[in-house]
Amino acid sequence: MPKWKIIPPTMEDLDQHYCHPMIVNLFRIMKAVYGLLDPDNEPSGIHEGKHAATFGYEDSEETSESSVLSSLFIHFGLSSQTSPRFAIVLPSMQIEDLTQRSRIPLPPELVPTVTDIRDFTVARSQFTPDPNDPEYDIYDFEYEIYEPESYPAGQVWERVQMQKFHELLLNAGIIESTHPRLNHRCDMCLLDLLQCKVCLKVMCPTRNCVAFPLSCMRWRPCAAGHRCWYGDICIDCVVGGTTCLCQESWTCDLCTEKGGFFLRCLRCDRPFCGRCSYLVGCRGCRASNLCHDCAEEAPKDETKEKYVELVGPCTKCNSPVCKPCATAAAAGTSVHIAVVSFSTGCDCIKSYK
Repeated sequence: MPKWKIIPPTMEDLDQHYCHPMIVNLFRIMKAVYGLLDPDNEPSGIHEGKHAATFGYEDSEETSESSVLSSLFIHFGLSSQTSPRFAIVLPSMQIEDLTQRSRIPLPPELVPTVTDIRDFTVARSQFTPDPNDPEYDIYDFEYEIYEPESYPAGQVWERVQMQKFHELLLNAGIIESTHPRLNHRCDMCLLDLLQCKVCLKVMCPTRNCVAFPLSCMRWRPCAAGHRCWYGDICIDCVVGGTTCLCQESWTCDLCTEKGGFFLRCLRCDRPFCGRCSYLVGCRGCRASNLCHDCAEEAPKDETKEKYVELVGPCTKCNSPVCKPCATAAAAGTSVHIAVVSFSTGCDCIKSYK
C-alpha cells in the first residue's frame, strides 16, 4: 500500500531544498482538526515535530480513479503515538475520531483543500517517470522505491498545475488547446511562469498580459530571501512562521527557527523588522533596546540595565550599530558584524578572520 508520512518532513526533503507539495494542505487540515477536537494538542507549525500526517491509497492491479479514491486515507496523530488519532473520510467528507469512534462533518472551508489532496493522489497513482529526465536514475524500479518522495510528487503536482493553468486559458477563449507552446512559459507573453515553491501553482507574472488577470494568486516572500528553502511562496501557503509588528515582513517556520531576521524586544519578545519604528537595534550583533511600549512601562532601572548604546547610523546602509561592534569592526577582530566607517560608508555585513 503506497503511503507517505509527509509531516514531519524528511531530512531528504530539506536537504534537497524542496518539500512535498501536499505538506501545507495536510498541515492546514491537521491544524483545523485538532483545533476542533483536541485543542490542547493543536500543532503550532509544520516543522514542530510533535505531529504526524500520513496519507496513501491501496495499491492494486486496477489503477482507475474510482479504485484509488475508494481506498484513499488521510491520518493524523501525535508522533509519540503508534496509532493515528484522526482520519478524513473522503466519500462523506467527515472527520473521524478513531479513539472516540465519532464523526463530524468536514468544515466547508477545508473541502477545496481535501479535493486538492484527492486530485493529487489520483495523478500520483498514474504517474510514470520520464526517462529523459536527468533525475531518472534516482528510481529503484526493482523495489519500486522512490527517494525522496518529494521529487516524483513534485513532478506530478507540477503537471497538474500546468494543466489547470492552460485549462484557464482555454476556458477563457484565449487559446484553442491545452497543449503548451513552451513548457513553464506563458502561452501569450512567453515569459517564465511564476510558480509557488510549495503548492506549485503557477500564474503569469506579466501585468499587461491577457493571462495575468485569470489568476487571483498573491505572493508573500520570506524575509530570509535566497537563504530560505521555500523561495517563492504564494500567500495561500503562508502557514505559521513569524510576522513583524508592522506586518511588512514574514519569515517561514524554518527561517524563524534559525533566527537573525528580526530584532526582538528584550522585555516582550515581539519581532520587529527594519521598517518597524518601535524598536531599533545593532545591525551586527542584533542587540536591541526595549521597544517603545516597554520603555514606557518598564521601571527606569530595568530600562537602564537593558539599554544598548547605538552609534551611527552608517552613511551607506543607514543601519545603527552598537558601540562594541563598531569598535571591533574597526579593529578587524570580530566575525560577521557590521563594518562601520562614517566617512566612506560601510560594507554592511562582512566576515573577518
